[in-house]
Amino acid sequence: MLGCPTLHPMQTRQVNVTNSLGLHARLSAQIVQLASRFRCSVSLAFNGRTANARNILAVMLLAANVGSTILIEANGPDEAEALEALSSLFGDRS
Repeated sequence: MLGCPTLHPMQTRQVNVTNSLGLHARLSAQIVQLASRFRCSVSLAFNGRTANARNILAVMLLAANVGSTILIEANGPDEAEALEALSSLFGDRS
């Protein structure tokens, strides 16, 4: 079909929560602020739940403890850059 964008799967990356406080308020705020800089959609998945990375309440309600693995999902024009930037907030990537 002409004029239809080519569909491609979203990019994902797993990161480990290394902060002893887990996914706390300050880190959640940093995630939301950073995710809001990108045009792509960004979400975090943990323990069967998915949160919009631009919504601080949704991110905090994931309640990921230290040692947890979170899946970052990004879909859109700058998804690779978003994944790289958000992964750097967590430090440890798996």
